[in-house]
This record gives sequence, structure tokens and C-alpha cells, in this order.
Amino acid sequence: MILIHRISPFVLAIMLSLGMYVIVFTSVQPVATAVAMIVCSLLLFGRLLQFEVRTFQFWNFVLTPVLFLVASLGMIFFLEQPSVIMMIAGLAVALILLYAEYVFQYIHLPATYQPYSLEYLSLFLNLLTVFFLSAVGFGLILLVQISLGIVSLFALFCFVFVIYGTFWVSKAHESKIKPYTLGGSILMTELFIAISFLPTSYFTSAALMTVLFYLFIGLTRAHVLRTLSTPIIKHYLITSSVLLLAILLSSQWL
Repeated sequence: MILIHRISPFVLAIMLSLGMYVIVFTSVQPVATAVAMIVCSLLLFGRLLQFEVRTFQFWNFVLTPVLFLVASLGMIFFLEQPSVIMMIAGLAVALILLYAEYVFQYIHLPATYQPYSLEYLSLFLNLLTVFFLSAVGFGLILLVQISLGIVSLFALFCFVFVIYGTFWVSKAHESKIKPYTLGGSILMTELFIAISFLPTSYFTSAALMTVLFYLFIGLTRAHVLRTLSTPIIKHYLITSSVLLLAILLSSQWL
């Protein structure tokens, strides 16, 4: 039985690689291919987690990489430069394969699992997910003229899952996860709405959104884990300030 789980990450990698190849290098039903990739990923991760659908562990370990896949595919559909598209496609496949391998070790071979691997990888995936989905969201508002209210509602649900999942995988106490998730999701959605009115490109807006999310999740995560200190506060404030300044000074204002 464990052999089936052992090959699941490699089957997933092959399936994603083929799907990305079809989307990037051919014009054969890209939307249908993307949907097939998402469905297959859901099934393979579900099988890896033995379809224990009554636990949040199942939904977190399944939806974190799948949401990242959805965000990556959305980003690819918005881009035109072949080199950037191939880079994002390759990065998505590699990170999802790595995530699947860590999940396999965590569930089926805990003796070989490196502590905190899923915690740090989940945080990195969530940051990329926020950037990709924010770029897609701002792009839909700017280019397709989709209602800001609809996109903001979708953003709220995404922030709820991403923030809750980040705290959960960090093993924060349940009593602290819920208020920070609710307050943080509302705050980040309000920032998303405010940034959407800035006269910048959707990539710039997405970068601003990601840095602000990084600042929020970094400080609140340290607080709920009781590791918040003056050096940590300075680190996040200085890093975020430098990144925000670099983004604002290098951006083209519309």
C-alpha cells in the first residue's frame, strides 16, 4: 500500500509537467488542461492523505498546493513573455512536487520527515499564492472590468484559508488562530480594495499586497507562537519598509 503513496508525488510531477507543457507550448484546450490538472492534483493529494475529509489536516494539505496551482495557472494566463511563463510553470511544478514529498514523509514516513519543512514551505507557497492571486485579481478589475466587490469577496475567502492555514501548520493554539484569522482577513481585504484604486500596474499592486501580507503574517505568527521580540519586530519592519520603498520608487505610475 505504501508503494502507491510513494509514487504519488512522481505521478503528480509527471501530470503537472505534461499539463504545463500543453499550456505553455501548444494551443490545445488550455482551460480544459488547467481544469484537468487541478482535478488530478486534488485526487492525488487526497489519495496521499487517505481521503480523511473530516480533518482540517486533510483540507490544509490538499488545498494549500492546489490553491497555489490555481494561482500559478491564473498568472500564466495573464503573462505574455515566454521566459517568465516557463519560469513560473517550472517553479510551480517543482514546489508542488516538493510539497507532495514532504506530505508523504509527514504522513507515511514520519521518521524521515525534517521538522518544520511543511511549515516553512507552506508559508512560502502562501506568499506566492497571495502575489499570484492578487495580480490576477487586480488584472481582472483593470483589464476585464470585473466588479471590485466580487473580486474582493473571493479575496476574503482566500485570505481566510491562507491565514488560518499558516497559523495551523505553525501549530498555533486554536484560541488565537480564529480572532487573528478573522481580523487579518478583513484587514487584508480592505488593503486589497484600497490598493486597487492606486494608479499602478496590477503587478505593482500585487507586489505591494504581498509585502503587506508578509508583514502581517510575520508579526502575528511570531506573536501567537510567543516568539515576538524587539529584533523580530525590527527585522520585519525594516525588511517590509525597504521592499515597499523599492516597489514604489521603481514603479511606473499610470
